[in-house]
Amino acid sequence: PAMVKAQKLTKNEGHPCTRDYDNVTQEFMATMIREYHACLCVQVPMLDHTQEMSLLNASWVRAFQVTSVNLAHTPQLVKLVTIRGSQVRGQLKSKLRPLVEAIYGFYSSQSKSAIKKNQALVEELKEGMNFAFKHMAAQEDRQCGFLKATLIQKIMNTMWFANKHDNGIVFPNHFKPFPYLALVLIECCIDEWTTGTWTDIAFTIQEYHNIFELHLNCLQAFEEATKEVGVLPGICNQMYEVGCVHSGATPLITQSQSAVSMRVIADAIKEYQEGSTTDDESE
Repeated sequence: PAMVKAQKLTKNEGHPCTRDYDNVTQEFMATMIREYHACLCVQVPMLDHTQEMSLLNASWVRAFQVTSVNLAHTPQLVKLVTIRGSQVRGQLKSKLRPLVEAIYGFYSSQSKSAIKKNQALVEELKEGMNFAFKHMAAQEDRQCGFLKATLIQKIMNTMWFANKHDNGIVFPNHFKPFPYLALVLIECCIDEWTTGTWTDIAFTIQEYHNIFELHLNCLQAFEEATKEVGVLPGICNQMYEVGCVHSGATPLITQSQSAVSMRVIADAIKEYQEGSTTDDESE
């Protein structure tokens, strides 16, 4: 298709918005931004400039494939996408914060006992990645259910499987791998209780890139050590299936099968070759 140039219809002195542009550009950018955000959340949440441009270009190509609109790059349109990276991480953290507080039992209070309890809880959760286990323990040999913590599935459900039109359903290939970002977000929310009272900590690449790399290396080592059995892919598939059920995209009842077996296909071929495809064919 011929190259299309975006038409800006309104002047906006504030942050750039897709609604400032023509309908064709809006459709393209909506598709492109959603693809970019999905990849950002799961594949490369802590990206440098080179990774950012690579992801941007890949998302641009995908939007072209979906919309058949060959939209020309402009700095203004690129900014519409990249400016939202930090916004996405901030939005996800806002959804996660109350879950961390409720599930792990942090309690806001000025009493010395509550503050000490919160501080001890932070240490317990961060020791040996306790927060990622279904059953936490002070000793490693008593931990069990790695990556099966209730909170991790709740994060998946809340962030990406809220309904059957959410990103987890629309982009299955992106969300079947483990969402590494979830572990870093959990740790950031736990860190907010380090002093014993809740203190907001900005989730920035500068502050949490090293922690993200540590979690990424840990999971890659775990996957390599268990690859013969396929433990990590199995955990990811299970989380994805639960997320689908939560979103309403997967029916809880078994539906009738519409596929035909190889035996039925073979019989149909045989009947056709024998000239008996219909009862009234010889009449």
